[in-house]
Amino acid sequence: MSMPEWWRNVVTVSDALDVTVDDDLSLVFRAAWLADAFVGVASELTQDQRQRVLRILEGVLREGSEDDAAAVATGFLDALLNAWDNGFDLGLVWDDLGPESQSYCLAWNQIWGIESPEWMVSS
Repeated sequence: MSMPEWWRNVVTVSDALDVTVDDDLSLVFRAAWLADAFVGVASELTQDQRQRVLRILEGVLREGSEDDAAAVATGFLDALLNAWDNGFDLGLVWDDLGPESQSYCLAWNQIWGIESPEWMVSS
């Protein structure tokens, strides 16, 4: 499966994000893999690099194809929230997430009965 343009744009932000993924994986699983890589290096990336990655993904949510937007939402953002549940400092990147990404995360917390902290709902 060829990778969409937005994927190529994200992985070129930093060599640390240029992850190798199994060609047999769906785009959703590939996006989750990318999120894991992002989480692993987020504190090492510059704020500009984090912002560039998250702006690209926000654009996919807003203007991408249905499949690409689903991959970002249910692959990348779900994995990001899961990492937060496992100790990742989501506050490090929360303000860099766009409004669609933040809305998705807040809605997902609500669906799962997770109370979003004040810093999430007041930004």
